[in-house]
Amino acid sequence: MSATTASAAPQAQWTVTNPAANDAFGATNVPGVTAVLTNVTTGATITCSVYGANGTAVDGVYASGTGLATISSATFGTAASKCNGPLGSKWVSSSVQPMKLNGVSYSGGVTKGTLTGVKVNLTGTSLLGTCNATIEGSANTGTYTNASGVLEIVPDTTPALTVTSASGSCAGLINTGNKAKFGAKYNVSPVITVTSP
Repeated sequence: MSATTASAAPQAQWTVTNPAANDAFGATNVPGVTAVLTNVTTGATITCSVYGANGTAVDGVYASGTGLATISSATFGTAASKCNGPLGSKWVSSSVQPMKLNGVSYSGGVTKGTLTGVKVNLTGTSLLGTCNATIEGSANTGTYTNASGVLEIVPDTTPALTVTSASGSCAGLINTGNKAKFGAKYNVSPVITVTSP
């Protein structure tokens, strides 16, 4: 469950064990780890110390690593603790649709994979006004570790997120068509176990 491209061919069978009776899980930011959204095109960065997600990981054996878990909603910043951007801007974002966590390779209790179906709305405010943007795509680099229950998304070397719309007072920091990448580190609760022979 998580996110990293692997050189080996995807493994064919996966097992997910979730101790929650309803197969739900929550994910909160690892304390002290800042999430970073980088607009690769303009160089602008937005950093956030509060972020999280929730979803489901259904117990069972899967024929492939596709859809081992679903993130039903995710937030990047809150009304009380907004993210920090350039020019003193403050930002929050929330997911628009469910996202899939897919396994690509497994070794020693660590799964590498992808996060697909990303679509988030991003709102920023500054002295210039309000900027609204939508970002879509995937995150293709990261890991989920069984022993710690930590899901880490590492910024992709080749960005796979695209700004599909941008409007308002964005001050050139974010524009339609810009490429972006994202990095964050989550504690998953309850700890889910993912294996692949």
